[in-house]
Amino acid sequence: MNVSLTPELEQFIQIQVESGKYASAEEVIIDALTMFATGYAEVKIKPQTPEELGWPAGFFEQTAGCLQDDPLVRYPQGEYEVRESWE
Repeated sequence: MNVSLTPELEQFIQIQVESGKYASAEEVIIDALTMFATGYAEVKIKPQTPEELGWPAGFFEQTAGCLQDDPLVRYPQGEYEVRESWE
């Protein structure tokens, strides 16, 4: 049997294989169909920390946190015709 998958499903299957939980795409599909057939279709997704997603430790605290007391200011830019050039 041949089955066509959307690019999103192909990517999902590839991610599952790359995670190490499955040895092949066939195993992913067999597991998914087994869960579907037994009524256990609930997929449990473990939340990942920013570090697990590849962000440096403390990145969000350092970047977003540093702006919390700074007011956002948009300075006058002048008329379009009189703006300074970038060169």
